[in-house]
Amino acid sequence: MSRRSRRYELLALRLWHALVFGAFVVAYLTGDEDTYDMHFFAGYVVLGAIALRLIMAAAAPAGSPLRLARPSLTPMLERLRGGGKGRNPVFAWMAAIVLFAVGLAAALGALADPLVWLEDVHEGISEFSLWVVLGHVAVIVFLFQGRRLLARLFPHHRPIA
Repeated sequence: MSRRSRRYELLALRLWHALVFGAFVVAYLTGDEDTYDMHFFAGYVVLGAIALRLIMAAAAPAGSPLRLARPSLTPMLERLRGGGKGRNPVFAWMAAIVLFAVGLAAALGALADPLVWLEDVHEGISEFSLWVVLGHVAVIVFLFQGRRLLARLFPHHRPIA
């Protein structure tokens, strides 16, 4: 049974995205020694926001947009064959990859303060997580805007996503 998303759930999800994105950008741009305190604070905001997102997902009722779907290949294959209804299974994979990459970067940053040898690992994972976030944005833009553009360019072609 499908349930309608409540307005506050979507608002909470948008505010969470804004918080994580803003803190991630600040943490990324302030990674040098001159702005370490700001970098440190922003990194902890990201870490706290990731923890908050996981708590929201665990507490959310079935069918809520706050709930995290488990990534699976079966719905992806169904969608590619032209079947599959409901939420696009790409979202589950994106959520898992982005939360893991950004969460790992933030956790390693917190650990790199007392364990200095983790600093290079933190920097490497942080660079990787930037590309993951940019990929996430590109996929979302394509799924919501690119399909419309493709439909206009190829009006007789049936999209698979």
